[in-house]
Amino acid sequence: MIETLTIGASPAEEDCAQLGRTPDFQRLNRLEVDCYQAALIARYGLPPAGAAFAHDTSNHDFGRYTELALRFDPSDEAHACYAERVDEGLGRWFHAGFTAPVEYPDSTAPRIHHADLAGAIRSAISIMRPPFPDGEAAIANLRAGYPELVAA
Repeated sequence: MIETLTIGASPAEEDCAQLGRTPDFQRLNRLEVDCYQAALIARYGLPPAGAAFAHDTSNHDFGRYTELALRFDPSDEAHACYAERVDEGLGRWFHAGFTAPVEYPDSTAPRIHHADLAGAIRSAISIMRPPFPDGEAAIANLRAGYPELVAA
């Protein structure tokens, strides 16, 4: 039986796009979710075969929002172990070597630092160089998850 574990839209201690308040919410929400998935892959590696990240979209009075989720089989030991690790999520973007794709100094003027996932991954790879802890492993994880974006 497959279960869905909702992880969130961004690291727990970071600001993120707010439905009904942030201009261009849909695009920024999707960017943050994509970057959060890449950050989790950098930190924890790819999900085991048969488990997968997914976008969990919900409707709210103000519109639709998306969060990152993991679909997995809890009876599979590898799936359950991976789900337990990613359920911890990240407190901050930098815990996985990433910088926030968007900064929110106020609710009306977000500052976009990375216009797309490729830019966020390139930035993270430049940060993960030594002496970043486990940087080589994180880069290898990103290379495995995003081979078209991370050159060998």
